[in-house]
Amino acid sequence: MRGSPPPTAPWAWRTLTTRVALDDHEPGLRLPAPGDGWARNAVTAAGIAADRAELWVPGGLASAAFLGWVPFLLAVTSLPTPGDLAFFGAGLATSASYPLNIVLLVGSAGLVLVAASILVASGEAALQRAIDRVLHRDLPVRSLDDAAARLWLIQLVAALPTLAALGLTALGIVSVAPGEYQSPDIGGPLLVRIARDVWPLLAVAAAAAVVGVAFGAAAQRAAVGLPRRSLAAAIAVGAAAVIRQPVRRLGLAIATLAVLAAWLAATWFLLALLWRPIGRSMAGGHLGEAWMPLLLVGFVAIWLCLVAAGGALHGWASAWWSLELADLGPRRPDAPDLPSEETDRRWT
Repeated sequence: MRGSPPPTAPWAWRTLTTRVALDDHEPGLRLPAPGDGWARNAVTAAGIAADRAELWVPGGLASAAFLGWVPFLLAVTSLPTPGDLAFFGAGLATSASYPLNIVLLVGSAGLVLVAASILVASGEAALQRAIDRVLHRDLPVRSLDDAAARLWLIQLVAALPTLAALGLTALGIVSVAPGEYQSPDIGGPLLVRIARDVWPLLAVAAAAAVVGVAFGAAAQRAAVGLPRRSLAAAIAVGAAAVIRQPVRRLGLAIATLAVLAAWLAATWFLLALLWRPIGRSMAGGHLGEAWMPLLLVGFVAIWLCLVAAGGALHGWASAWWSLELADLGPRRPDAPDLPSEETDRRWT
């Protein structure tokens, strides 16, 4: 507007987050249509995620409960050696409580996975509802817990092929690991040799994960959005969305999974680098020093900042999927072209 103070954001960035005319000469901008290209939808989703900090908390919850805890665990602990794994497996097999100990171990791991998946579904439900508000879509009358339950069931269905493939991979590893462990150390480390033996199963698991992400993204939005659908109908919509545009949907799944993998790798690298002096100090008997709690608190604070960054990335990916799948639900006919009025005030 004429007479307004200078903008607080670069002009190129304001075009991502503003949907109305910025001055008398700038035409109004619109949200991307379902037929728009990848680049436009990805950039618009990045603007939405960067401009909406309220998306980071549910996104961070979903990311941390899914795989965000893995870099933290890998940074503060040492990976077991093949000898440690062999000793652990032998101890389980020769225990007096075998096979009950195996059942209890698998059951405990299953309960942890179920609890983590519920947290992922809860975070995703809150995130999708917030994104629908940004995009001015009609919000369903379902409660948040009902939406989370529906998303959890859809995620379970989407994960079943991947879980089955991983189960077959585990059986393959069990069958080849003893021979590789006892064979001469020729052809690389033990894990590399095992991976080379079961690479077809690993490829099937990776392909199932990509298809599951694409199917789950569409089915979840169909399950909690409008028009109201049954779970069976939402599953059918998700499958149809992938079949109708397989290259675009699977390519988007690969892109978002690649960004997630890059975030996990960067988080692990940074946390491992920061933990190295802390671990040496603890091993040297300095745990009781007055400065050690400050180091530990700072380490946890940095990890939480990285989780928030993962939440922003997850919000970007979810917004990108919502823009790509905009044809699954109606947008309010009276909705303005601006995600919210605060955006225009903030950048002008």
